[in-house]
Amino acid sequence: MAVGILATIVLFWTVGQRTLITYTALFRWLALFAVAGNLLPRRWYAKRFAMDQLEWFWFNLLAVGPAIFCSCLVLNFLVHGPVERMLVQEGRSFDLTAYWRKHGRFPAHLPWPRDLGVDPEKDRVALATAGPGDRVYGLAEGCLGYLVITEVTEAEALGPGP
Repeated sequence: MAVGILATIVLFWTVGQRTLITYTALFRWLALFAVAGNLLPRRWYAKRFAMDQLEWFWFNLLAVGPAIFCSCLVLNFLVHGPVERMLVQEGRSFDLTAYWRKHGRFPAHLPWPRDLGVDPEKDRVALATAGPGDRVYGLAEGCLGYLVITEVTEAEALGPGP
């Protein structure tokens, strides 16, 4: 059970912060998975696990539910569609996830080319729009339907080397 609690906390703050989902929805999913195992008939688990009703409740609440929740969160993050990049001109201290959770939309941004480095003219135009401290975010739709931030890169780092 301790592993379930620790894994939930670690994955919530790592993968959960890179998934564009509200805290309310995150906690609803966690509550659903934590309570779902308690809906199984007692005869299915009483002999096999040698647990009474209260032990089974706590086991699902603290171990099974968080483990399934974290697995779904990681699955959504790792299995995603094509990545779309966007340039956000807000500086280094900007947090896209916090902005999205507060406003429910993306900030003003510019599209960023997928094939940076192929066409020098296109690269020059894209890099001319980026200022110091601007970031390029890679966004993709996860397999469970929630957007994930796949990469965060400083726009200066994407420019041509010295």
